[in-house]
Amino acid sequence: MTDSSRLVMNQGPQPGQTFILDQDLLTLGRDPGNDIVISDPQVSRQHTRIMRQGDLTVIEDMGSTNGTFVNGMRLTGPHTLVNGDVIGLGDAMTLIYYGVDTAATEALAAPSLHPPQWGGKRGETTPPSYEPSPPTFEPTPPPPYTAAPPPPPAYAASPQPAAPPVGEKKSKTKLWIGCGCVGLLLLACIAVGLLVWYAPVSFWQVLIDLGIPVPTWPF
Repeated sequence: MTDSSRLVMNQGPQPGQTFILDQDLLTLGRDPGNDIVISDPQVSRQHTRIMRQGDLTVIEDMGSTNGTFVNGMRLTGPHTLVNGDVIGLGDAMTLIYYGVDTAATEALAAPSLHPPQWGGKRGETTPPSYEPSPPTFEPTPPPPYTAAPPPPPAYAASPQPAAPPVGEKKSKTKLWIGCGCVGLLLLACIAVGLLVWYAPVSFWQVLIDLGIPVPTWPF
């Protein structure tokens, strides 16, 4: 590996720590015998290894407990690294790979570094500019006007009979009272006449003895 290839710790015990990839085979793990020793409980004793294969840099998990990830995907076999890959060792440890692997870097950056040429006339490198015509929109006609239904006719309440005037009510009451008094007086006169007519002689004698003047015609 070239001296410019390196790993930079992004998350872990010492963020910002740089590991130079200057060998064709490097092992990473918690064990002191590894080329890159990372003291973190999430990292296995023999966690992962990074190898040079021609112009490529390959990473491979070594049967770790918490797994090796590249850009969030867990490795199930060898994986070729490209510049800027994020390597995860377990859940709490991340390293960023910076390398100058020619084949992998050019394959990744080819669309942006070598834009396709326009296949027009000889000597023209860019296509002529065209101003797109503005889209035409047909206005949507408004919905047909529908008049609102007329309100239901208002029904007038049936008129209530007017109450009689207060004075008229009082006069009728007095009239009925007067008629009642006259009737009672007539009944009393009739009762007295009957009493006088049909009273026995002994009744009148008692009145005479008491000194009450009585008419003489009954006798």
